[in-house]
Amino acid sequence: MSKFEKYFLLAAGVALVAASTRIPSVHAHNGACSVASLNGTYAFHLTGVSKIVGGPIAELGIDVFNGEGVRGVIRKTGSQNGTPIDWTVLPWPDGSYKVHGDCTGSLFGADGTKSHNVIVLDGGKRFSVVSVMPDTIVSGEGVRLEEKD
Repeated sequence: MSKFEKYFLLAAGVALVAASTRIPSVHAHNGACSVASLNGTYAFHLTGVSKIVGGPIAELGIDVFNGEGVRGVIRKTGSQNGTPIDWTVLPWPDGSYKVHGDCTGSLFGADGTKSHNVIVLDGGKRFSVVSVMPDTIVSGEGVRLEEKD
């Protein structure tokens, strides 16, 4: 079994355990979600494995959602295949997002490529994400630090 296959199995196992430990409420206070549900500055963390970088990934950072479908990571740090990435400041915005009435949605890069699926939790106070990029298994969560006016 290759190193990538081992990491893939490990990431899949972690995702399975995480998914089975708790099923939070996904409905906003009025019973529906929209792009306005993700609105503000969020701290996030992601973990997983990617064939693109050749192994495990761990990231944490700050992501800003404007409540109108525009988003972007403004600062992040982490490790890709054992190579540390110190705090990096990124230009905002660098992507977009969609949220459906059932509180599911997607994150997109600046070029419009879908990168993650998202579930909005607790009326927008939190979210969970999983990658949809080929050869990548990454999942994580975000917690709102402050809401935009």
